[in-house]
Amino acid sequence: MLAEFMGLSFEASLIPGGAFFSGSNRALIDYVRGLGRRGIVQFGGANLDTTTYAPADLANLAQFLDATGWRAILGLSLGAAAFGVADQAAKAKQALGERLLAFELGSAPDLHFKDYGTFLAAFRARVSSINANAPGAAYAGPATATHTDWAARFAQDERPQLVLITQQYRHTGSEAALRNGIRDLPKSTAVSDLPYRIEQIVSSSNNMANALWALDFGLELAANGGDGGNFHDDADAQRGPLYQALLLLKESVDARFVTRILQTTNNNFTAYAIERDDQTRVLTLINRDANVGVTANVNAARPARNPRVRRLTALSLDTTQVNAVDWQNADPAALDVPPASAAVLTL
Repeated sequence: MLAEFMGLSFEASLIPGGAFFSGSNRALIDYVRGLGRRGIVQFGGANLDTTTYAPADLANLAQFLDATGWRAILGLSLGAAAFGVADQAAKAKQALGERLLAFELGSAPDLHFKDYGTFLAAFRARVSSINANAPGAAYAGPATATHTDWAARFAQDERPQLVLITQQYRHTGSEAALRNGIRDLPKSTAVSDLPYRIEQIVSSSNNMANALWALDFGLELAANGGDGGNFHDDADAQRGPLYQALLLLKESVDARFVTRILQTTNNNFTAYAIERDDQTRVLTLINRDANVGVTANVNAARPARNPRVRRLTALSLDTTQVNAVDWQNADPAALDVPPASAAVLTL
């Protein structure tokens, strides 16, 4: 799991005015830094095509990124005139410097363009103008909402200037086709040798059920070779269920996955194991069952070193009220994982 795996997505329309993204917004800075010293923030969303950034906005964003230590994928309009987009890009590249990972043109273009070819023509027209004003600019995309098949075509067509393939994800509980498409992305991007991130990851409700889903999705994504996941946020720095789940996800960052054997008949129970450079092993246990708890017998195939557990619990899957329990001593031979809960065990 890469050092910059952690990520948040925000509406680009929150950048103008500096109310959220500035060096003076300590609450939001602390909120982001709480998820790790490194990570990626992505700016896009429904109003991207009508959003413009003034020089002061970009200066404020640069201060925010410097304060958090994170880098940015900055969305630019695919609907505005090419010369205006190019001017925005040149100013952003100068203001953000090394904190700018890539530009991303458009948000969910498959919902706005009739086909891939029309999107690609619009993309190339703006890239041509941007490159004239901001030589050396790097790009991410295609940031599609549903058409995961665009990723492979985009990676092949635009490979020289791309640093990242991106795909959006809306969790509704009935997105089986999208989920399968995400699982195929490693094969799609391997041909072009490009990393990929899933961004604008959003659920219909910030309750315990979706928090546990997010934790499970993030770990599955990382285990399958994803470069990162950007979970959508509204920048109000509220540390609710999703944020608490991401704090558990953070424990597996900058470490390698190790083989684990899971024996259970509960389809709502999952487990992921990683090992850090200091040989500490971290096991994340997720119980998405509403009624049935699990008692796990963890065999790490070596003596446990000061086993400790950190938990996230709730009275139900539907509630938005969660209980985050900090590190406590643990017995790996009989570790209780109640219904609607998750546990991170270090060995």
